[in-house]
Amino acid sequence: MKKFLMIIAMALCLVGCGNKPSDSEIKNQVVGNLLSDGGKDMFTVENFKKTNGFERDKKTYIADVEYELVFKKGLREVAQQLKQESQGSLFGDMGAGVAVMALQMEHGDFKAGHRVSKAEKIIFIKTENGWRIDDN
Repeated sequence: MKKFLMIIAMALCLVGCGNKPSDSEIKNQVVGNLLSDGGKDMFTVENFKKTNGFERDKKTYIADVEYELVFKKGLREVAQQLKQESQGSLFGDMGAGVAVMALQMEHGDFKAGHRVSKAEKIIFIKTENGWRIDDN
């Protein structure tokens, strides 16, 4: 019985100490980043898939991912919402204007229901607490 438990414990350790993040971990972290900071109010993420990946070294993994952003609101609606939220603040109005310009430069004059296909390389680094996206 002790031998059996020892084998199970070793197997669990090996599974938890993998040299790459799992596909579900990659998806959860990428989608979580996309939907943070107001993203969840603007769009959904659909058709996510990891298309490739490689281990650069023991602490770095690079994943190729593809997904679609599906906008819940159009650019004009987003601009109005940002303007209302920043009302009365000079820097808030400027920040809202810059945010709208950045969205328009990245996605064009999008409407509700508009789909944007994305393909990216995401760098993951291994930390003491597991894999995380490298923000640098």
